[in-house]
Amino acid sequence: MKIKLIAAAAALAAMSAPALAEGTSHDNNVCLMRRDIDGWGAHGNNAVVINDRFGRKYLLSLAGLCSDVNWAFGLGVRGFGGADACVDRGDHIVMRGGGAMDGHDVCWVTKVERYTPEMEKADKAAVEAKRHEHDSHS
Repeated sequence: MKIKLIAAAAALAAMSAPALAEGTSHDNNVCLMRRDIDGWGAHGNNAVVINDRFGRKYLLSLAGLCSDVNWAFGLGVRGFGGADACVDRGDHIVMRGGGAMDGHDVCWVTKVERYTPEMEKADKAAVEAKRHEHDSHS
């Protein structure tokens, strides 16, 4: 019985090893490696868009004390693993300065996904529609 259990555990580890070796995220095969982060922007109070050094964009959904993300001067990602690790669910964003908090606001990553041109276009259209609605009521 013990041998079967050990063999099953080894087989499971072997199946998951290639995905982890390729640096893929557990959720959706998206990997934003920490060492590749090259800019960011707030996306409301509960998300950020991260740019990597290859021109790709990622949307990180957030939970926790994230109210200052719109006003932060700096942003970092912390979690398990080093610079070669993918940003993943359970990591946290650390913000510095700019808001009403004490400058050490921390919030958790709940989801990492590619921020596609279609998503960006839809977001810009929603902002423009909201602006137009506001202007028509003024």
